[in-house]
Amino acid sequence: MNGVFDKSDYRYQLHKDIFGIPQIFARDVRCCWQRIHNGYCEKDVWSIDSWFLKTVPDMLQTLKDTHKGSPSCLGKNHVNEKGVLCNDSCHTEWDKLLDKMIFLFHEADKDKCSRKNPLEKEANQICTAFEAKYGFLGEKLMTKNEKKLPYRKFYSPSDLPEYAEKMERYFKEERKLETYRSKCKDEAFALFSK
Repeated sequence: MNGVFDKSDYRYQLHKDIFGIPQIFARDVRCCWQRIHNGYCEKDVWSIDSWFLKTVPDMLQTLKDTHKGSPSCLGKNHVNEKGVLCNDSCHTEWDKLLDKMIFLFHEADKDKCSRKNPLEKEANQICTAFEAKYGFLGEKLMTKNEKKLPYRKFYSPSDLPEYAEKMERYFKEERKLETYRSKCKDEAFALFSK
């Protein structure tokens, strides 16, 4: 049920407009029907990447927990004392491969990754202070001429000297994390493709 009946959708709607909750519930019921009928739903289609990273590791874990055999190409064949060809190490090797894929797919998922941005809390505090002082998208920073334009300029904390350096450090850490998660994803897919 990943992505369907997500509590955060209901919490957000509760704060925005409580009367929108029946529409969210109806959409979630429709998604359940779509998953039963098609094997996927509209929420899955519009977020294939997050669906994959949340679903496949769970499927691999179930496979690891319930498998009855292993690929015969793994391990080493040997003849036991009764003269029978055996391959006892394939199961252990298969379990290790499944564990590695599960770990790497989890690391590729921003929500499940074991590495976190150490500047996350500080960046959230900056964004909260910015929003309180200048509005959600920096509306209070707009000049009179900008307000007259047919399009709208959005401001962020990075646009202000008082926040720019700290936000740049935060984004630098985010880029490092994204590189790490991308490397994990590529390694996981390389194993998965075999």
